[in-house]
Parts: sequence; structure tokens; C-alpha cells
Amino acid sequence: MDRRILSSCVENWLQGLAKYLNNDLMMIKTIAATSIALITCASAVWYFAPKFLEQPAYSVLKKEGSIEVRAYEQMLLQSVAVSGDQYDALRNGFRPLVRYIGAKERDGEKISMTAPVMQILDDTKQEWIVSFSMPSKYNEDSLPNSNNNMVFTEVVPPTVTAVIRFSGRANADLLGRKTAELMNWIDELGYVAKEKPRYMFYNDPSTPPFLRRNEVMIAVQ
Repeated sequence: MDRRILSSCVENWLQGLAKYLNNDLMMIKTIAATSIALITCASAVWYFAPKFLEQPAYSVLKKEGSIEVRAYEQMLLQSVAVSGDQYDALRNGFRPLVRYIGAKERDGEKISMTAPVMQILDDTKQEWIVSFSMPSKYNEDSLPNSNNNMVFTEVVPPTVTAVIRFSGRANADLLGRKTAELMNWIDELGYVAKEKPRYMFYNDPSTPPFLRRNEVMIAVQ
């Protein structure tokens, strides 16, 4: 074969390959940029969504790293008592509370979702109490009655609490370690715990663990 023809063929092949690779590279860059944008948007939604939900009112009295001393105003809760391990109790307690605020088992309007979902162990009955705080526009008299006997109203008086905040998947091991860390801090600063730890979860289960806001709260004096 003539050397000039061979050279021309090789040159054309290289130009075609370069064009193909360039187009492919542009496609990869486009896909990567789109993926990053989608991940960023999803992360923003997961992170900021709880901030748009009403939360119990409190003021921060002291802060050291991830631990705060908070003064909570009175909290109005709708709660259910559920037996079983902590995870199953949280899941099973969540459902009737969602039906309650959604007006599925009572008359009246729907009630806005709030954050966090709360959970505390009742030692006397060995049951978990799972709770939603009610929006501030309600009081005991205006709060609709549930047709489900599982759902009951609790009023938590103004309380000073120690709270530790952390991310991650809130399994028994992580909650146990953070509770121990908070109890050590309470002891070191001379506070006295007044009740069992109350666990607070701010995000839905689809939120990536590193974006979740979890807290352990203990009433102190």
C-alpha cells in the first residue's frame, strides 16, 4: 500500500477516534454535572426539610460543642404507648400518630406535621412512649380528640434539659453511646438528671445517615 494512502487512513482514523472520544467525554461531563446537581438538590431538601416544620420552642442557656442546655417552653404532645424493642416501637408508634394528624381516625381538620418525633421509655410498664409535638396554635381544649384509644394527650411543663446532637443511623449502639456521653457531661457539670432520656428524630428514614439530625434529651436540675 502507498505510504501516503496509509498515512491518510491512519490520520482519518485518529481524527474520528478523537471526535468520538471528545463527544463521549462531553457526555460523561454532562452526566456528571447533572448527577452532582441532583445530589446537591436532594441533600438540600433532606437537610432543610425539618427546618420548615414547627418545633417545640426553647432557648439555649449553655453550649459546649454538640451539647446544649435548653429551656423548653410547655410542650403539648399526642402520644402512643408501644411495647417491643426501640426500633419496632418507634415504627409502630409512628403510624397511629400520622393517622391522627391526617384526620384519618377523627373529625376535624388535618394537623401540620412537626419535628422531632420523640421517644422515651416508661419503666413502670416497660413500654415506649412515642410522641408528636402539636403546633403552637393548639391547646388542650382546642386539640381534636382521637377515635383511636391508643392516642392520648400529654402536657410537658416548662423544663430545663441537657441535649446532645449527632448525625448517623440512630441504632441502639449509637443511641447508647451518645446517652452515656451526655450523662457523663451532666455529672461533670454538677447537674442532676430528672428523668429517662428522651430520644428525638428530625428526619424521615430516606435521609442519608450523615445528613440526619438526632438528639438525646435529659431533663436536669
